[in-house]
Amino acid sequence: MLQRQVINHRQVAWLVGGVLMTGGMIGLYQSIIQVAKVDAWLFQIIPIMYAILIAYVLLELGHAFPGKNLFEILFLVCGKWVGGFINLILLLYIWMILVIDVKGLSYFVKASLLPQTPLEVILLVFILLMMSYRTLEVTARVNEIFFPANVISSLLMLCLLINEYDVQRLDPILSTSLKGIFFGNYMTMGMFGDVLLFGAFLPMFIQPRLFFTAIKHGVMIVGFATGLIMLGLLLVMGHSIASRLSYPVLALVQQIHVTDFLDRVDIFLLSIWFPSFAIKVIVAFLALLTGIGSFAGGTQHKPFIPSLGLFLIITALLSFPQVEDVERFVGYSYTSVVLFIQVPLLLFLWIRGRIERRRAGNLKSDLPHGTRYNQFYRTMEWTSNLSILGCLLTALIGKWCFEQYMFLSQYVIIIVVVLLVIALVTSYLQMQTVNRYLHKTGRKKIGTYT
Repeated sequence: MLQRQVINHRQVAWLVGGVLMTGGMIGLYQSIIQVAKVDAWLFQIIPIMYAILIAYVLLELGHAFPGKNLFEILFLVCGKWVGGFINLILLLYIWMILVIDVKGLSYFVKASLLPQTPLEVILLVFILLMMSYRTLEVTARVNEIFFPANVISSLLMLCLLINEYDVQRLDPILSTSLKGIFFGNYMTMGMFGDVLLFGAFLPMFIQPRLFFTAIKHGVMIVGFATGLIMLGLLLVMGHSIASRLSYPVLALVQQIHVTDFLDRVDIFLLSIWFPSFAIKVIVAFLALLTGIGSFAGGTQHKPFIPSLGLFLIITALLSFPQVEDVERFVGYSYTSVVLFIQVPLLLFLWIRGRIERRRAGNLKSDLPHGTRYNQFYRTMEWTSNLSILGCLLTALIGKWCFEQYMFLSQYVIIIVVVLLVIALVTSYLQMQTVNRYLHKTGRKKIGTYT
């Protein structure tokens, strides 16, 4: 019997935040700082745009193929053999995400909490935990507890480190070449590209617009929070030290000393971070199960869980013999693989989605024109999008003026942070506007996923 799952817009936004926010804390920050140096705090601007583009493609698919997930859509538009081949590539991509995260998290736990425990035992326990989650609904409810705690603890961590900040460690601001800043953004696009995992759960929302705004808000939460974390990392340690650390965020937490009896704040934060790390792996695991189930005609995927878990244990043990291997792959190769798979696929799906919607005459807006909901939504949408674009333009203009007017670069950080706050708030108002309209009109916003 197929199981009904229920998930609301807030849970989607926080799931997106949980999946993306933990993706860069193991292995990625170090590589970004090595490339972008003092301007590594600009690493998330282009990836935010890329993630929103993925969400927009998922919005088109939700309109064009209601009730279908990404794997079913590919079977539908490409046929049994071609669609099966593309789906197989997607399954290998999700498997790659799982292996990287499981092995990287095992190294992280061994280095931070259990140095005497064999890596194989940590990995086995973690995969058994992952296999115990059978539905996204349960995962979303658990994430509702830990994701806010993760964000709040990260912001609190930055407040407790105020006495360690040294603005001179950022000088000279915008001194990194445009090539270095661009590659810092490029390296992060793979992490933000994990938004595509939510294509496996498209049928859970009958209203695609609410799904889109929830994903966008989750992306903005991550963009704002990770930007502040990176800024705090540079202010406390500087780029030369942070670029040599395997786990710079963990080292940052270890600099906090509240009192003599509370000098191990990292233990408290790790108790919050570990479940957040697990959420991403569980979402990827459920997406992989959904893809495998699509080959069996959408039947129950629970019978595949034991064999798939064993396969992940074996492949994770055989891959990445050293933690440096994970860091190098995530930092310098992962994004290239992701873009090679995603960009042609997203372009193809967007074109097919538009063709299908035009054929069905389904190009109307979700919010009727002329209503106050539509007007307010469009205002917030334009404000949010222009704020994100403003971050990019501010960085480019600041870099262009760096040689002639070096003092102006000091204001770039303030402007970028303010614009990110505006984009974050307006993305939330977008989501809430769609939600209130659906409540007022009595239209269902929750669907079923099997």
